[in-house]
Amino acid sequence: MHRDFRARYVVFTILCAAVCTFLCACGELGSMHQGPTGSGLKAERWHEADRLFRNDDRWLGGDGAYSVDLGGARVLWLFGDSFVGRGYSRDRSGAEVVRNTVAIQRGYNPAEASAAFYWNIEKGRPDAFFRSSGPSWYWPGSGVLVENRLVVFLMEIEPADNDLGFDAAGWTAVLVKNPRGEPSRWNIQQLKTPANEFGVIIGSAGSMVLDGHLYAFGTQRADHGAYLVRWQLADAVRGDLMNPEWWTGNAGWVDQGLLTHRPAPVFTAAQMEFTVHYEKAAGRFLEIQTEGFPDGCLVYRRAMSLTGPWSEKKSLYCPRGTEGEPVLFYAGKAHPCLKGADLVCTYAVNSLDEHRVLKNHDLYYPAFVRVSVTDRR
Repeated sequence: MHRDFRARYVVFTILCAAVCTFLCACGELGSMHQGPTGSGLKAERWHEADRLFRNDDRWLGGDGAYSVDLGGARVLWLFGDSFVGRGYSRDRSGAEVVRNTVAIQRGYNPAEASAAFYWNIEKGRPDAFFRSSGPSWYWPGSGVLVENRLVVFLMEIEPADNDLGFDAAGWTAVLVKNPRGEPSRWNIQQLKTPANEFGVIIGSAGSMVLDGHLYAFGTQRADHGAYLVRWQLADAVRGDLMNPEWWTGNAGWVDQGLLTHRPAPVFTAAQMEFTVHYEKAAGRFLEIQTEGFPDGCLVYRRAMSLTGPWSEKKSLYCPRGTEGEPVLFYAGKAHPCLKGADLVCTYAVNSLDEHRVLKNHDLYYPAFVRVSVTDRR
């Protein structure tokens, strides 16, 4: 095993063991079946699409898996902790674990597309694509095109004296001025972003451009509430995110500097990572996430407006499997730009068993689910 992997894996497994306090949900691996879907959605596992991320000689798995449509049949993928191997073996025991990587998918159908992966090199060794200073590191949140530029939200994680060994310290963002170029040639600008005293990690969840604004959801880990902020699009294009407005419910949109207390969440029981998009076939906004401990199901909410009211969660797809092989299912997301189904979703698959993660290539890759929208409105 690589000299850095075991120490990093200890931190990683502590994270997974604390599923209720951060973003994971537990279940079992094996044969999959469709879960109860409520009204209008039908889901099934899409194994043919899984091959998209499993054919690279060096990139050997990652979680997170937000996607951004860059146009021209190019899709950006944003991954958290990722295995990067040496190229002559797909054995993860000799791989590095870097804090984040990215990929460019070419073609919108993941079952037919190809993917190229990117990270940095530091002193001859793989390093995070989005670098941080000091002891903290970044896990990517969501990303969004703002006109011809790309905004990527980043969760700042730092070591902490707690059961996890780390905590979410805040959020930041970067602006990519030439996102249609290869990631290795991107012009990346670190943006100034305002802290908030509410503990909300802005951009950890979905973001979108709508009606002249950039919107971003964030989550407060202590109360699992989902919060919504926005910026004028013209400010976002310049990379100016210093003056967000928060949705406060009855008081409408309020500048952060005028808030005297944390607003009520747009909805509750949110994971740290989720997506929100407008689903044309359903005539609604859909929120996709993984259900909390212990089921690990993909679930969804519906709303006519980003600000709600949002429906109660409904089950979309439930991974199941053989007993005695505990597996973690988490980080559920939708990818509305992808083709091959009415809607494509993914979730992360992991295990607390170090040996299984190192040897089993059914683990620690995004798992694809294709969804049919049967209630078209």
